[in-house]
Amino acid sequence: MHWRRIPPDEGFEALLFFGVRLHGHLGPFMVAGLKMGALALRLLDHPGYQGIEAEVETGTTPPVSCLVDGIQISTGCTAGKGNLRIRDGGIPRATFRVRGRSLRITLKDGWTREFHDAAEPEELARRVLYLPEEELFEWEILP
Repeated sequence: MHWRRIPPDEGFEALLFFGVRLHGHLGPFMVAGLKMGALALRLLDHPGYQGIEAEVETGTTPPVSCLVDGIQISTGCTAGKGNLRIRDGGIPRATFRVRGRSLRITLKDGWTREFHDAAEPEELARRVLYLPEEELFEWEILP
């Protein structure tokens, strides 16, 4: 299999396929990360991979840190390239930077609780894949 860039407009199903391959399972935080990264690329009008940075405030403790894997898949930001940083905090939030512009996206609090309490996380993850961004996230352009 040849890895290639997946443009967000190719659809979330393709992103989901690679997300599950990287992450190892389907979960709502990973799917939220896919959508968060795709939203950032759209709002910042950027193709991803190079020239973008992501700083995620999840820390490294699952399940909230699963957001990081989704962001890696959808934006192409990685720790290995040095354009992905993970800060402690346990907060499902990321700041994206492109050419001096910054965008902060946060998973709405109600979803955070629902993701943690999900009896059927795979079913919830599939539902989250198709929810409108406005239902899942709050975002702001930073000075």
